[in-house]
Amino acid sequence: MSIAKQCQLPFTVAHDDRTPTAASHDQTGARRVTSLLDPAPTLAESSHRGLGAYYTPSIATKALAAWALRQRGDRVLEPSMGDGAFLAELAQESERRGLDAEIWGVELAADTFAATIDRGVVDPTHAIRSDFLAVDPFEVDAVVGNPPYVRLRHIPEDEAIRARCAAAEVLGETMDPSGSVWMPFVLHATRFLTRGGRLAFVLPFDITYVRYAQPLWSFFGHNFGSLRVVRVHERMFPEILQEVVLLFADNFGGSTQQVTFEAFRTLEHLERGAPELSARLHVSDVVAGDRVFLEALLPGAARELVGQRLRDLTVPARELVTFNIGYVCGDKSFFHPEDEAIVDYDLPDACLRPALTSSRQLRGCGLRASAVPSDRLDRLFLPSSDLGTLTDGEREYIRFGDRSGVSQRYKCRIRDPWYITPGVKIPDVLVPVFTERPVMLLNDAGVVASNSLLCGYLQSGTSNALVSSWYTSLTLLQLELQVHALGGGVMVLVPREAGSIRMVDLQRSVGGDHLRRIHRHLAAGRLDDAFLAGDEPVLQRNLGLTSNEIVAIQEAARELAWWRTAGRSGSTARTAG
Repeated sequence: MSIAKQCQLPFTVAHDDRTPTAASHDQTGARRVTSLLDPAPTLAESSHRGLGAYYTPSIATKALAAWALRQRGDRVLEPSMGDGAFLAELAQESERRGLDAEIWGVELAADTFAATIDRGVVDPTHAIRSDFLAVDPFEVDAVVGNPPYVRLRHIPEDEAIRARCAAAEVLGETMDPSGSVWMPFVLHATRFLTRGGRLAFVLPFDITYVRYAQPLWSFFGHNFGSLRVVRVHERMFPEILQEVVLLFADNFGGSTQQVTFEAFRTLEHLERGAPELSARLHVSDVVAGDRVFLEALLPGAARELVGQRLRDLTVPARELVTFNIGYVCGDKSFFHPEDEAIVDYDLPDACLRPALTSSRQLRGCGLRASAVPSDRLDRLFLPSSDLGTLTDGEREYIRFGDRSGVSQRYKCRIRDPWYITPGVKIPDVLVPVFTERPVMLLNDAGVVASNSLLCGYLQSGTSNALVSSWYTSLTLLQLELQVHALGGGVMVLVPREAGSIRMVDLQRSVGGDHLRRIHRHLAAGRLDDAFLAGDEPVLQRNLGLTSNEIVAIQEAARELAWWRTAGRSGSTARTAG
């Protein structure tokens, strides 16, 4: 079904008999509301985590509320009011400055809505229990809040359609379905703004780099006269691992080609208005997918070096190696049988492929897959697709999987035959997907790997040369610039981002002694030393960088790692200066 067709579906608005929802006008033209009685959508009964709802600390709410309120009689909307933190701050700010602001709140979750009303932080006649994306726009001067961060694919289909339609209504194009609900929230919020109005939102750090947000940045540049993004190293949400930024978009109806980026060390520094850095970035660079919000954090020498000079000297990893996610079997227990099952069913070695299914299996094994002890390896059940060539034991094991319901697992039931795991190939190199330090291993043992690892297949050169190029401080810096991280700082390597890492195109290995040095560091758990080992032979002798340039790269990698691991105990040490 096309998005245009989907958007013809009626919206279901959630509310109760005391909750104003449907907008209308009285005889004086003032805004008023009437009550409707439809059942609440599924998400209204979800947990806060399911809703993507995490409530905002006071310093952040204060900063946004103080900025949003400008003059007497301002109308302000909070589209996901939660426990009322923004509403309370807006009310206090309005009272303190004598602004007599008209404050509105919307909330989907019934219990949260009732509790917030009972707290008295909002006038009940200005409270709407609904999915904000189903609320008809009415004029306000500012929209302030912290929208849900839940992915569209994790909410009921009717609500996902409503979110995509809300985004398309503003953008004029279909939103990428891989996106999150926060983006339709922000876009729908602009439909409420008067000319000259403003947005003040707490948003995930993803907004600074994800592809699905690029059309949003284009919209911002064409529709707001001023844009500012604030990042704080100290966690704004200590109870969860979610990196966020503050967005300040002003003068709706104007346009700008730049966004001001400010970085603060702590929330106290934010409160004092004392940023560690302030930079003017081009909106067009954000739309193009450049990681300008990260590059702005680089020390000056490294920022210049990361530009044209390194681009001229290096190539994207995808020109040297193709990264793919490892295989997806559909049922780990069945497709990786234990020794007892192998004996009981007399499964032959020919149908059992040595496999890596976790980065934990690689610990202490150094540079080569052949160093992984055999008792750590799993075995992937991969029989022939020709049922006539199978042994009696293989057939019986397949029947066992059928009886056990394995054949009805999602990944299994959509393939024929269900018991053949597709896409199983022997990679040249292996890299863990979830990791603090993405090590690269030579697959000299010919093992296969599940989707907990990236599988690399050479495009040119040799495996030894590729690994030699990988272990440098330049790779550490490129990982920080190109690879996204989960909250808490754990990197998540996906093929597209891994392929964007810029590397030295070595046509041959630096030498056996060098690889043995890397192996010893990895085996001893000295991962940083393994990467530093390549700086002199690869970056200086092969690439021609100076000692000062290499030091700049090392410091830049540490600086970005410090930001990535924000608020975590034992966070990477900050570079001097």
